[in-house]
Amino acid sequence: MIRMKWTGRAMLAVALAAAVAPALACTRAVYLGDNGDVITARSMDWKVDVATNLYVLPRGIARTGQAGPKSLAWTARYGSVVATGYDVSTTDGMNEKGLVANLLWLVESEYPQQRGNKPGLAISLWAQYVLDNFATVDEAVAALKRE
Repeated sequence: MIRMKWTGRAMLAVALAAAVAPALACTRAVYLGDNGDVITARSMDWKVDVATNLYVLPRGIARTGQAGPKSLAWTARYGSVVATGYDVSTTDGMNEKGLVANLLWLVESEYPQQRGNKPGLAISLWAQYVLDNFATVDEAVAALKRE
């Protein structure tokens, strides 16, 4: 009985310590409703304000992947409404077909180096790339699997 109380208190102490530790990642929650509705929410667990702005971006905008001389280039097929971080990254958005993209950050993430002659895409632009080019999740997944 005494051991159980101590273990419970230790677990509570660890949980409380973790709750007040500085967060260096974003969190996403997804609710799947009984009727098929999907609702997403997210946190912006950042040390400083990310200077979020909202923009309405029309279709037809020419874009580049901002990954150096071998960057991917495309023209937006779909318009979108987006929230940006520091005005350089689409952090969240929805395109005119209803496709939603969210960019999350985790400090511990590791990204592979660009390979060969394959056109590059900066991590800050992948959400905008998806919103600009695809109408559905299935379409986006099928295209991105080929990458």
